[in-house]
Amino acid sequence: MRMHTLGPAATDSYAAAQTYNQLPQVTPMTIVGHPSFEAILTHLERYSGDYLLLPAAFKSPALQASWGDVHYALLDKMTLTRCFMTQLNPLVVVQRLDADNRIGYTHAATAQLLQRIVSHVDVQTAPSKVAAYQLYQTNQAGYVLTNEKNVTLTANERVVKRLTPAMVWCLYHIKDDDE
Repeated sequence: MRMHTLGPAATDSYAAAQTYNQLPQVTPMTIVGHPSFEAILTHLERYSGDYLLLPAAFKSPALQASWGDVHYALLDKMTLTRCFMTQLNPLVVVQRLDADNRIGYTHAATAQLLQRIVSHVDVQTAPSKVAAYQLYQTNQAGYVLTNEKNVTLTANERVVKRLTPAMVWCLYHIKDDDE
């Protein structure tokens, strides 16, 4: 059995899949990381019989959908089989002190959170918080909201805020054509 989720291994989704595999009375599955949830959701037929691990905070500007939208829209293609909760790796908002812009990178699910913490920020979203940090570095952006473990602070940066949220994860069985 395979469980599809957001990759790479540094993402919260991949870590949640690893946690799921360690739960009591669970048959461990092979974890398959994808570059985005959209890559999975737009090609569900490729993964018939497999599983999808999706956070309850899922949000996609590309699909114009949240977790609830996906849950109801795909009732005929997948079945919710289990929910569980984990602590996320701590989140941090980092500011580049010498930036000449108000651009902030993060994942779509945390875009509103970044806007609440940093006023007048121009939020750009990435497929994962790992990718958001990479874009922040590459583009010399003013802000990033990412996992603390992704960050190596320099003298030109400071942590604006640190958060330690929990997340609810939803495991779906992707139906075969026969189901």
